[in-house]
Amino acid sequence: MMGNLFNKYFLSDFINHFRKSLSERIDKLEIIDSTDILSLVDRLKSEFTIYPIDIKDPEPSEPKETKVERQNMWGENYLQKVFEVFVTIPFEGDKGLFYCHPSTSTAVYLDKGVSINSNNVTAKIVLDSLDERVYHSEVNKILGALKTNLPRIHSEIKPWNDGLETLIKQSLESRKGVVAKKIDFMEKIGLKVNPKSTEYLIPPTVIKKTIPIPATETSKTAAKEKVPILQQEVYADIREVLYNVGKAIERKPSIYKDKHEEDLRDIFLLFLETRYEATTGVGEAFNKKGKTDILLKYAKDGTNLFVAECKFWKGQKKLIEAIDQLLGYLTHRDSKTALIFFVDKKEMTSIVNTIKTEIIKHKNFSKHNKDTYEHSINYEFTLPDDSNKKIQVEVMLFHFPTI
Repeated sequence: MMGNLFNKYFLSDFINHFRKSLSERIDKLEIIDSTDILSLVDRLKSEFTIYPIDIKDPEPSEPKETKVERQNMWGENYLQKVFEVFVTIPFEGDKGLFYCHPSTSTAVYLDKGVSINSNNVTAKIVLDSLDERVYHSEVNKILGALKTNLPRIHSEIKPWNDGLETLIKQSLESRKGVVAKKIDFMEKIGLKVNPKSTEYLIPPTVIKKTIPIPATETSKTAAKEKVPILQQEVYADIREVLYNVGKAIERKPSIYKDKHEEDLRDIFLLFLETRYEATTGVGEAFNKKGKTDILLKYAKDGTNLFVAECKFWKGQKKLIEAIDQLLGYLTHRDSKTALIFFVDKKEMTSIVNTIKTEIIKHKNFSKHNKDTYEHSINYEFTLPDDSNKKIQVEVMLFHFPTI
């Protein structure tokens, strides 16, 4: 391998890593007759598809006038006026493909000033004069380097992507057979697996709390429509359940180790569903503009009672994006929500301080209500399209450090 791009991994090893990870993931599943196989196939296919890279049009900044030190033919240093243009090149797809070496490739050298980020490439171009031809020439060099081996790479990942759905279905069917044999074996040796049993595998019966019929208020935006709202005492109980579950998981690293957002979300959702009567809990449910992670509904009429979003902490910018995402899911029927962050960094205190400092800058921020628990804070926001509609958002942080 040569060059400093497309040379970190063999593409065949990269694909095999996806194959191994998929196999390990499926081997952890307990698949039975009632498992929703179609939904599981869709979820795994989305997660283990290797997405081709699609490079978008470059986005230049305004030229910045500055001076750089140069050397003349006699070895004397002098300052020369130049123009710096910072270029952002967005892309979609799997960033890792930029580092993969296909079966045949061309050596590529990328300037040290060019950085490949999660969803864009950034570069600084220095111009002696404002000559658009020179600018376009420099940008095209970068684009040419980035695209050099992509056609070959895309052709070599296509068989994996094309055969992924069939592989998943076959693997799930095989895993279902393994689980069936395991259950049959446990029954034969006397280990109880009857769902009504309270021994061995079955946890003790949970006494559910009754959800009262949601109260109503008159909407100012829906022609005096009666809008169901969640009572404050029920909201407080939901927050307590989420907090206690999160703290329990913190004390058991084996639960959160190597888990994805949806895996951790399902644990919280499980406890909410078993906590209350007359409710249904849904993961990744559609609500207004997209899929929200947790949607608790009143089972008798489908009224939304509680909406929550779960995220791994990715920094200050992603905090604002997460709030925008959560508020975007809400309708005038929603009034009480939660934004749950899983923190896999070592430092918690500074992250909590960052949230308290930055959240008040959000355009829909209304006020800080109270610190409900340690690392759990209640705020009031307004809906983006209805400034009179007040929304409670509980921002909860749980510490799941990388092991």
